[in-house]
Amino acid sequence: MYKPYGKIANQILLPGDFFLPFGGKLNPDNRWCKLAQLIPWAKVDQKYAKSLKKSMRGQQAVSIRTALGSLIIQERLQLSDRETLEQLTENPYLQYFIGLEAYQDRKPPFHHSLMTHFRKRLNAEVLQEINEMIAIESAKQEQDRDDDDSMPGAGKSAKPKQSIRPEADPNQGTLLLDATCAPADIAYPTGITLLHTGREKLEEIIDALHAPHKGTLAKPRTYREKARKAYLAVAKQRRIGHKKLRKAIGKQLKFIARDIFESLSS
Repeated sequence: MYKPYGKIANQILLPGDFFLPFGGKLNPDNRWCKLAQLIPWAKVDQKYAKSLKKSMRGQQAVSIRTALGSLIIQERLQLSDRETLEQLTENPYLQYFIGLEAYQDRKPPFHHSLMTHFRKRLNAEVLQEINEMIAIESAKQEQDRDDDDSMPGAGKSAKPKQSIRPEADPNQGTLLLDATCAPADIAYPTGITLLHTGREKLEEIIDALHAPHKGTLAKPRTYREKARKAYLAVAKQRRIGHKKLRKAIGKQLKFIARDIFESLSS
């Protein structure tokens, strides 16, 4: 059964009005209290209520705020379905966030199996749209605060502030937020791979040091072809045994030692 977001619910309950049986009040500066004020719950209910109704027939009455709020909590805290319900049962701030009017610790707000129904009807695209709504609402509130601060008489001096353009950040670039979208050229740092890379760097150093003396001094031997063949013979295998890997690492260490002590010292 779906629980509609009625007129009373449209009047968002303030953190101070949330009933705590053990006394006290919720801190309005808590992150979940602030986030609850940013989300336009009534608009969300009008837009996604039909999707939730289809999956809630004959089941426990749940509002769109409870369903969506639970998914937001799970996504932000990276919790399982059962752990999400455990956190909801133990934390009054989370209960306020999902729309409860009083703290209840006797039983969870709903059964953990309903999280599956919530995800089917309120998928990742819906959560993305909600995040955009939160960002827009947050920007509006920030703009309102800036407008209030810039009004004459708001501060000690009413001088207009000059807009300062931020300088270009030399470290500005692309931020990767998901480990699955890491560039393919970042290799897993296995021991033999690091040794192979280090050996190639040593060979480049040897080439650079020998370049000014080309034609006058004999170039030191580096056995780079043999070392590369020995590395590829192991690196191309899907599964490398411990003994074989240990032997391959020993070979690369010998090539590196030869480059350092024989080639660079000559």
